[in-house]
Amino acid sequence: MRKFLSIIAILFASFVAFADGVTFTGKAPSRVGVGQRMQVQYTLNEKPSSIQLGNIPGFKMVGGPSQSSSSSVSIVNGSMTSSNSYTYTYTLEAVSEGTYTLDGAVAVVGGTKYTSNSISVTVQKEAVQQQQQRQSSYYDPFEDIFGSGSSRQQQQQNQPKATVSADDVLLRTYSSKTNLAKGEAAIVTIKLYTAIDLVSIEDFTAPKLNNFYVEELETDQTLKWTRETINGKTYNAAVLKKYLVFPRVAGKTEIDEASIKCMARVVSGRHPFWGYTYDNAPASAKASAISLNVSSLPSEPMGFSGAVGKFNISLSKPNDTVSVNEAVVCKITISGSGNFSNIEAPKISCPKEFEQYEPVVTSKLNPTESGLSGSKTWEFTLVPRYGGNFNLGEVSLVYYDLASKSYKTVSTDPIIINVRKGSGDMASGTIYNSQTGVEVINPEDVRYIHKGKLGLAAAYSPLMLSGLYWALVIGLLVAFVVVVIVLRKNIKKRQDVELMKRQRASKISRKRLKNARKYMQAGNSSDFYKEIITALWGYASDKLSIPTSQLTKDNVMQAFAEHNVDEEMSRRFVELIDRCEFAHFVSGANSELHTIYDETTEIIEQLEENMR
Repeated sequence: MRKFLSIIAILFASFVAFADGVTFTGKAPSRVGVGQRMQVQYTLNEKPSSIQLGNIPGFKMVGGPSQSSSSSVSIVNGSMTSSNSYTYTYTLEAVSEGTYTLDGAVAVVGGTKYTSNSISVTVQKEAVQQQQQRQSSYYDPFEDIFGSGSSRQQQQQNQPKATVSADDVLLRTYSSKTNLAKGEAAIVTIKLYTAIDLVSIEDFTAPKLNNFYVEELETDQTLKWTRETINGKTYNAAVLKKYLVFPRVAGKTEIDEASIKCMARVVSGRHPFWGYTYDNAPASAKASAISLNVSSLPSEPMGFSGAVGKFNISLSKPNDTVSVNEAVVCKITISGSGNFSNIEAPKISCPKEFEQYEPVVTSKLNPTESGLSGSKTWEFTLVPRYGGNFNLGEVSLVYYDLASKSYKTVSTDPIIINVRKGSGDMASGTIYNSQTGVEVINPEDVRYIHKGKLGLAAAYSPLMLSGLYWALVIGLLVAFVVVVIVLRKNIKKRQDVELMKRQRASKISRKRLKNARKYMQAGNSSDFYKEIITALWGYASDKLSIPTSQLTKDNVMQAFAEHNVDEEMSRRFVELIDRCEFAHFVSGANSELHTIYDETTEIIEQLEENMR
């Protein structure tokens, strides 16, 4: 009786929708086990501008919606009619036992909202067997009303299990270039080929790009299919992912294999009255690894940090004349196209009369199939402490130009700052005494001058003859010597650039983790993972004194071993980088961001304690 009422409700909902010209129906398995996944499909005869899943008590959504469409044309007595079908598939996982009603989904077609039928699903403790879950795409409602359904069960048992051939679904990885220079851009494309109807994409594993700087390019949210032929077989082809990559190491460099798991719709048999029946069957494919031949750059000149492409550099300074203790803001902007990730912060040669602060970095980069273009700006704040005219010189960038296959240098105009002398400048100006407030003394207040011997005696001994004087002199000399020694040590320490980087590695990583925390709280997973990856690689480069051009995971682990770092700890550090680079392409949940952040903070603190 319950099945009969459900059928009547579905037919009524379909009739109401059809009266307006739009049909909108949903279907799902009637029974599923706790922890099992099922697919809920919603089908319309008109393409909606949006679709939203209703309330799903007892379940959680783990995938979807994946979209598929089909069209048919029929000619009867010279009259041609056509129809379209748009199917949206969601993957749900059962959470707890019970009988639940999934509310109807809501779709917007031509500005009007339509609601599908609700679906009743029973969740049992035991898993439902695959054969019991399999349902035909064609359904005979009268069999449940007038019969026990044994004929259909017997027919399903006699039907062969639906399978997918190995060449029905293919995955391929392509590179726009196979021979390129270190730091040169290439486009890596992941394409899916299918000769059968796909219901949904269950899982996609992107290739690992360990030896590349990577920028993911935007692709259509809805797959756009085209027809292509491979080995004499015609497939529907669509682009899954596109990456803009810059090789960081020279030699034969591999792009690892990628894999995909799908659910396909295949013919499982033939109904005696309704024609072919269909089942959902799993399908998988792997894209083989491909190799790129990366050539080394010519002998690197002094000042080259690995920038490859075509760049310009410019200086922006609001004024040339300031007062003592007045801040001067200098903006150095590098624009053009190429691997901006290898460009280090410009260096301004500040004299000792200036105080310089850490620059603020702003990036406006646009990754496209033509390459990575845009600009990167460093904003330096300088504070003069003494007056005078100062020439801080030029700021230069050395890069490798692919077009001319040569190194080029671009420079800014000289940084000239005129500092007006002011009251805050100890060495500038003269102190004038004022006679304001002097009063005339009354002659009656002046006593008579005694002309005889006064019998005066010295009330104190000269300071130079006292022990306190010599103690102060000796103390000042000792203090002067100590200050000179400390200053010389600090100057020598600052001249050791590698030592300074090692000591500041933890401080810089904390700043980057602070930025990553802001992205995590804002839910910006893409920028979060970029900042985490930069923090980990930057810490390794500074702490282990590894140049950016030689920064690989093998070199990092070898350097950790030389610093007596526990092998397990160094392995965790490298695995954390792998996880972040992988998660950069596959968005994770907010809890995953917190886990990554906590693990990064913990491993840097442990390394800092271990290498102290």
